[in-house]
Amino acid sequence: MSYQKILVALDRTAASDRVFDYALELAQSSQGELQLVHSLDVKTDNLGKLIDAGVGLQTSANMQHDEETAQLQQVQEVRQWLEHLRAEALNRNVSANFVCEMADPGSFICHLAKTWAADVIVMGNSGKKGLKKLASGSVSDYVAKHAPCPTMVVPNDSSLEVELLSKSSEPA
Repeated sequence: MSYQKILVALDRTAASDRVFDYALELAQSSQGELQLVHSLDVKTDNLGKLIDAGVGLQTSANMQHDEETAQLQQVQEVRQWLEHLRAEALNRNVSANFVCEMADPGSFICHLAKTWAADVIVMGNSGKKGLKKLASGSVSDYVAKHAPCPTMVVPNDSSLEVELLSKSSEPA
C-alpha cells in the first residue's frame, strides 16, 4: 500500500533510529511526506522537590524556575534533534516537518493524526513487558486502539517484523 502522509512518532530512545529509518524508506518508496512528532511528557515526579520546599530547603519560586529552565532546555534539545532528522529526510528528497509539544503522548499522536489527516502512523514500542506495561501502559497500544488510521509498530528488536495494526482488523 502507498502512504502519502506518514506521521512518525519518536521518543528519543535507541529504537527511534529504527522507527525513523523505516518511515523514511516508506516515504521514499511511496513518494510520501513525513510529519515527525515528539511529545514531551509532563513531569509529575517532583515529590523530593516538594518536600524540600515544604521544609524550607528550597523556595517554591526557585523550584518552579528550575523546572521551567530544565523544560526549556529539553524542548531546545528535542527541536535540534527533530531538525536534524528533518534535514536528513530532505537530503533524501522526502518532504518533512516536525511538531514537538508538551502533552500526553498517546492522545497527542492520535489528535495530530486526525487533524493532519495521516494515512498511517509509524512508531516504536518501548519493549515494556509484564507489570511495567500493565502499570504504565503502552503508548503504541493506546495509539493502535484510538488512531484514525493504521499504525505500524517498529519493534525494538531488529530480528522482529514491523507490525501493522489497523482499525479494520479489529473484531466487531
